[in-house]
Amino acid sequence: MIRAIVLAAGLAGAAHAQEPGPRIAPSLAAHTAEFAPPKTYEPAPGVFSAVGYGIANSIMVVGKTGVVIIDTTDSLEEAKKVWAEFAPRAGGKPVVAIIYTHNHNDHINGAAGFPLAKGGRVIAHETLLREAAKWNGVAAPAVAARAARMYGVFLPKGTPDGFVNVGIGPYLSAFGGGGAGGFIAPNTVFKDRLELTLGGERFVLEHAPGETEDQILVWMPARKILFPGDNVYKAFPNLYTIRGTSYRDPVQWAASVDRMRALKPDVLVPSHTRPIVGAPAIMGTLTNYRDAIRFTHDQAVRWMNAGLSPDEIVEKVRLPAHLAADPYLFEHYGTVEWSVRSVVTGYMGWFGGDPASLSFDAPDVRAAQIVALAGGAAPALAQAQAAYDQGRWKWTAELTGYVGRADPALKPQADALQARALRQLGYDSVSPNGRNYYLQRAAELEKKAPGWAQVTGARQGSQAAGLPAAALVATFPVRLNAEKAAQVERAMGLKLAGEGDWTIGVRRGVAETSSGVAAEVPLVVAAAKADWIGALASPAAMQAALASGKVRIEKGSPGDLAAFLDLFRG
Repeated sequence: MIRAIVLAAGLAGAAHAQEPGPRIAPSLAAHTAEFAPPKTYEPAPGVFSAVGYGIANSIMVVGKTGVVIIDTTDSLEEAKKVWAEFAPRAGGKPVVAIIYTHNHNDHINGAAGFPLAKGGRVIAHETLLREAAKWNGVAAPAVAARAARMYGVFLPKGTPDGFVNVGIGPYLSAFGGGGAGGFIAPNTVFKDRLELTLGGERFVLEHAPGETEDQILVWMPARKILFPGDNVYKAFPNLYTIRGTSYRDPVQWAASVDRMRALKPDVLVPSHTRPIVGAPAIMGTLTNYRDAIRFTHDQAVRWMNAGLSPDEIVEKVRLPAHLAADPYLFEHYGTVEWSVRSVVTGYMGWFGGDPASLSFDAPDVRAAQIVALAGGAAPALAQAQAAYDQGRWKWTAELTGYVGRADPALKPQADALQARALRQLGYDSVSPNGRNYYLQRAAELEKKAPGWAQVTGARQGSQAAGLPAAALVATFPVRLNAEKAAQVERAMGLKLAGEGDWTIGVRRGVAETSSGVAAEVPLVVAAAKADWIGALASPAAMQAALASGKVRIEKGSPGDLAAFLDLFRG
């Protein structure tokens, strides 16, 4: 009875409090005009940048004898739209090369939408495939689910309570049926620097690590035109992305921007947002950009060395006024706070320095202890509602999470209140990454958007399609269900036509892969890579592939195969 009275009293304010309505941060709403509606710009004769076709730009350079495409958008659907814009401007000249500035899917997934001539080059840094394999292979499920939240792919469009943009582009098309399998693997790679003539024009490509380790810049020295990839765009740089990433070293990034400054370009054509024309404007933008990156890094390290924790450091580091006022540094993509946390973690790892955080109680135990301090789960939920009514939405979001863990009976109410708090945090967010993540997680709690498992299941096959077979095989160890396999010792040989042969072994909770099929392996299967990927989608898909002959068992039985693959599910 006491529990019911306290809960009713605590939640009563919900009906009387003035709940702020849906809203969009004004600068974020205005920022959409940077890339919507879609438009093709010509910042220099024969150089065209298609802005607003999916999240990333695609750029065309029409040379004397041929066409060069720099980056290819995030899907076949968008690439085809872009080529429809480019083709009339290409003057009938063949596409002689495609250049990838880096491995992110929004730059490589649309390549097949451009009519690359026979013998044409596909050029990238030598590590592009390795880097792409991280995010489309071993880490694909987690990255896909978090990317879906960050890019707001399941949010309503065109309303104040939904999706606005993705900060450096209007939307991500790949999740919306934009088409997979458009990636074409590079046939020309380099390490540090590559000079070559393409389509009658001279290009210099340089390794310029920043947003990614494989990032390159593309420079046309005779014309002083610079293509910086994702190391510069009209938003505060994403020194850390909440969808998940390896450490993005700000010192390297700033050094790459310094290299661009030294070139003194007259035209800057980034792979997101509009081109900039004019040496003074470009130099001012590049200088402020590198200064913002270094300021964030340097001040984070300063306070780290003074002994402050990450939570304390984010309260200290604020951009100088002249940098904060630069439109190219508005927090419409990355944020200073997330970047500071990433810098500290990059140097020191996950431990913030407080010995109390070296080892916490299990999450459910900790939640029970925290809500006990409020007198129980019901009073804690009432306090969460009071915090919500006072506009303390961060605390509401945190406290309701504890309540939901501590008391399953109150989880529906806790989830509903947490969703409301997350939504308010999203409405206030200037960064669309934060806004979209908050709002989509709120929709998931209310069962209005697909959850983690649904997203990862739908995306896994399409992400793997463009990977080398070795990267696909490398996903087996991280998919092993260690509990099922705790007492199992078993192996399978896998032959992927034209791609190579492997042995995948399971040894008491650990999986190991090696090249070649060992003679003693009792189970051997063969397939084309694409057919194998499709068959892995589900047991039913595998049965169909076996029945059609797309997957063939050369040694062992269907039952053996089913039992082996079951070790990698759940």
